[in-house]
Amino acid sequence: MSREQKSWFVIDIGSAPVYDEPTFKSSWLTETVYGESCKTLDQEKDWIQIKCDDGYVGWVHSFYGFQTMERNNPRYIVAYPNDNGLFSCEYPFGSMLKHKISGTIPLNQRLGLDNVMNIAQSLLGIPYRWGGKSSFGFDCSGLVQSVLKICGINIPRDAQDQRLFFKNNQIDLLDARPGDLHFFGVKDNATHVGFSTEGAGLFHSQGFVKKDSIDSATKGYNKELRDIYLSTHSIKCKFEQ
Repeated sequence: MSREQKSWFVIDIGSAPVYDEPTFKSSWLTETVYGESCKTLDQEKDWIQIKCDDGYVGWVHSFYGFQTMERNNPRYIVAYPNDNGLFSCEYPFGSMLKHKISGTIPLNQRLGLDNVMNIAQSLLGIPYRWGGKSSFGFDCSGLVQSVLKICGINIPRDAQDQRLFFKNNQIDLLDARPGDLHFFGVKDNATHVGFSTEGAGLFHSQGFVKKDSIDSATKGYNKELRDIYLSTHSIKCKFEQ
């Protein structure tokens, strides 16, 4: 990247997909949301290579935002549905704005551990979307990352990295409190994650954001996930740091 190129790419549409290569035919890695400042790394024609706030690196098309020498300075973040009980297309969940609208809270106001499941519940029914981390659609780890960001802790993007982030906070499955994390996968590699609603209760994105259980004696038992259950981790200590 030449010195003349600007340092930041600011997203000014509801959400922008981030690709593995500078083409729409490549893999969709993740997404960025309105107001996010992404570090500019390189450029190929109309494609910008960016580093997202969470460290993810990929390519975004230039029509999703604008380049600037200074990062954006938003004051509010969309944490709740608007007065109509919905998340808007213009400013989906997680959008960062300079002005206050219905559903926003001050960006420096962290809602804390006690509100994790309150925030998650407002996303019930939103469809699953690979790479998604907004109210347009969530993948499993995008849901967890986005909710915890609103509540006050920044965690990695992918399930395996999230499990490593909480590796020192492992607890027994039935000791899980609301907001703790259940991880699933094969050969100690986490490929799915969801919040505990308490104990073996599960709140996650699989098909859509929903409630399940990994207790065979309860309603909504998800045998598919129970068979690949890996571990449960408390999130409380991270809020106390």
